[in-house]
Amino acid sequence: DHGTAGLLEKVNDHQGPLAPYQPRQRIWTVRAQATILATGAIERSIAFGGNDRPGVMSVNAGRAYLNRYGILPGQRIVIATNNDSTYPAARDLSKAGAEVTLVDARATSAPSLPDGVRHDKGYAPLRTFGWKNLSGVQLAERGETGWHAAQTFDCDLLLVSGGWSPVVNLSSNRGAAPGWNSENACFLPTPATEPLFPAGAACGIWQNAACEASGVAAAQSALGEPAHPPKPGGWENPIQPVYEVRLPAQNIKSFVDFQHDVTSSDLRLAHQEGFVSVEHMKRYTTLGMATDQGKMGNVIGLALMAEALGKTIPEVGTTRFRPPYTPVAIGAFAGRQVGAHFKALRRTPLHNWNCKRGAIMTDAGLWHRPWYFPKVGETIETAYIREAGRVRETVGVCDVSSLGKIAVQGPDSGAFLNRVYVNGFGKLPVSKARYGVMLRDDGMVMDDGTTWRLGEDEYLMTTTTTNAGKVMVWLEELLQTRWPELRVHLTSVSDQWAAVSVAGPKARQVIADCLIDAAVISAEHLPFMGVTKAVLKGDISAWIARISFSGELAFEVFVEAGYGESMMDLIDGAVKAADGCLYGLEALGTLRIEKGHVTGAELDGRVTLDDAGLGKMASSKKAFIGNALRKRSELTRENRPQLVGIFPKNRSQNFNAGALLINPGDEAGFGEGWVTAVTHSPALGHWIGLGYISGGHRLWTDKPVMATDPLRKNDIAVEIVSPHMFDPTGERMHD
Repeated sequence: DHGTAGLLEKVNDHQGPLAPYQPRQRIWTVRAQATILATGAIERSIAFGGNDRPGVMSVNAGRAYLNRYGILPGQRIVIATNNDSTYPAARDLSKAGAEVTLVDARATSAPSLPDGVRHDKGYAPLRTFGWKNLSGVQLAERGETGWHAAQTFDCDLLLVSGGWSPVVNLSSNRGAAPGWNSENACFLPTPATEPLFPAGAACGIWQNAACEASGVAAAQSALGEPAHPPKPGGWENPIQPVYEVRLPAQNIKSFVDFQHDVTSSDLRLAHQEGFVSVEHMKRYTTLGMATDQGKMGNVIGLALMAEALGKTIPEVGTTRFRPPYTPVAIGAFAGRQVGAHFKALRRTPLHNWNCKRGAIMTDAGLWHRPWYFPKVGETIETAYIREAGRVRETVGVCDVSSLGKIAVQGPDSGAFLNRVYVNGFGKLPVSKARYGVMLRDDGMVMDDGTTWRLGEDEYLMTTTTTNAGKVMVWLEELLQTRWPELRVHLTSVSDQWAAVSVAGPKARQVIADCLIDAAVISAEHLPFMGVTKAVLKGDISAWIARISFSGELAFEVFVEAGYGESMMDLIDGAVKAADGCLYGLEALGTLRIEKGHVTGAELDGRVTLDDAGLGKMASSKKAFIGNALRKRSELTRENRPQLVGIFPKNRSQNFNAGALLINPGDEAGFGEGWVTAVTHSPALGHWIGLGYISGGHRLWTDKPVMATDPLRKNDIAVEIVSPHMFDPTGERMHD
């Protein structure tokens, strides 16, 4: 992607408890004009009987034990090879005091070895012996008709090298398909379509001096200068490919992919089953999948497949390598606070105003919204409990500008809404609002919100913050493909309005103090679910609706976005005079949980109207989207999970969202239900929650239920109650 690369920084994986407040890993995004890949090569094994036994490792690993860590990995060592790279290891191990035997599959000349190192040519490992550790290895000699069993050596360590595979994964990720090089028996990177320059062993160069020259040439190419890179190879004697050593009648497991326990017999079975594509073979056998991505066994697997098909490795091809090359902690990719990226971040018209008032912000869908407004020394828990309590006692104001807002205009608007919502909208009077729920075609709840009728042919639909875009696209699709005859025009006006909710017993007093004519919001002029146009002090035009999400007397005030901060200054002053406060998303969640109002946590795409306790809203006098399929037997059975309230049996305890609701002692399976949201309720004085349980709360009244959370080790006894846990009759919001 035009020189873009991701680098993984290991921040505290190696420090552990010494750095408890740092991330494990960090991803850096780098945009470069040119990239040099000096990714090296990985030593291959050979498939032979018992090659997974403890005491069998790569030659490079054995040499690293000795030279990097000062550990002699064995006393009687057999080195099995088919290339020159292993001879320095034999010299080092012999010099360190080990008894070393080097067996080379090549019968031709090979590099010299010091006295004391036995050197047998034309042999390769056939099988190993031992139980919990290696005790011996039997060799095979290559003849004209194949391999033949030969002598056996006692040993406690077998080091194997079947050649080297340049790390072509990263260049392959950028579209440069690797090409087979028969002289070096490996895949090499091919030229990329962008400035990407491999160097060293990554392009099949084995000698140190040649690797250095390759690095210089890659740098010259990156700078646009003439370069003369060395050719791949560099060993004194050519490699002799050895991928598997077996006798015709041998039935001993020989592993190709050690991570997924893929054996050579698995690959032959894939051929017998008719898998002729390398990608199909990969998925049938799991060869080179997950974090391996072909690093260890890919070449051997392709060679065995080519043999079975009677083809060459280039004819068979290779699988694609998926990023990332190195395993990455999910948090490094998925963390929200990763700096600027392409995902849009939307801010409400009141964003700067909220930040100046000390709001701690959080992500809500694509929006940045106030989470809570802490006083000095307050934690989030003490802050949201104070805010929610103040709303119940006096009044509070909350920024709700992120709600989706869609203007629905045209002479057929009422008929259109009547088909979209489950409840009737065709006869909604002007200057009234109505809560509505829309379903998907399959009968599941899609979204909910209020729609205001502003004029004879004009409505303002509000949606949930998260689903605003989805609902807009859905409505446009309906008008274009199903009901093109309807005279309706849709416009997304989410960014046009700044909106606040003023809630609490003193809400009417606060709004009245901000209006030029306070009479327009009296109980007589603006009943529950009423909508009116008004003018705020400062000559600010506004729409005001008497709508409550908190269960308190509440008003939503909409003004043009440019007047948002002026409106907020006005309302905030009146709220403070009434001993109220600003409140954020966390307190809003507390208020709605107390009332049993649903949000996306409950309407997660798997629930029906009846599951959410909204079944009585559905009209029986009209058709609407989803009405037919919502009546399927599976969606109407009585023991479906239904919305309930949850109290801890011991009121001093708390429980977690996501916990399973189970019969005590029945921890297996999926349980009887689950918890969707929890909060500490200042109105009730203890923790409460919403969730779903089979059959609903009436079936579980006075029955023992456990909320179990195995991951967080929090299992407590709970009571199942009505979801309407505070003011169930709604007297407060109708006051």
